[in-house]
Amino acid sequence: MRVRADTVFYQIGKIAWIPFTAFGFWFAGYGYHAQGELLSCSLRRISGIPCPGCGGTRAFYYLFLGEFAKSFQYHPAVLYGVFAYAHFMGFYFFRKHISKTKKTKEIQIPCYIYGAAAVILLQWFLKLFQITEMM
Repeated sequence: MRVRADTVFYQIGKIAWIPFTAFGFWFAGYGYHAQGELLSCSLRRISGIPCPGCGGTRAFYYLFLGEFAKSFQYHPAVLYGVFAYAHFMGFYFFRKHISKTKKTKEIQIPCYIYGAAAVILLQWFLKLFQITEMM
């Protein structure tokens, strides 16, 4: 019997959202300010050039404070991840429990991953362009 990837991801998604959300609220309330300098990007500190993940921690922090515009400004991939998660979970739930169609194609997980990679690279190039513009 072949196990479908979308079923595996759906089961993981059902389990993972509780600890992820709990950690997010803890981090926004206590963790971000307690860690201080440990959370800054080493590559940016050393070279002055941002890495593709620069701003992700602050975006995660502002996401759990409810400041979605700031979260998007620092790193749009964080909000993309939230929307991709909600879309996938809702889409899978609808197909499995509401439409009850027996033979449906598997939801293509790589589409979500390619979208995330595109968002990450686009924001990275924009940040690099801002730095070279400032010099």
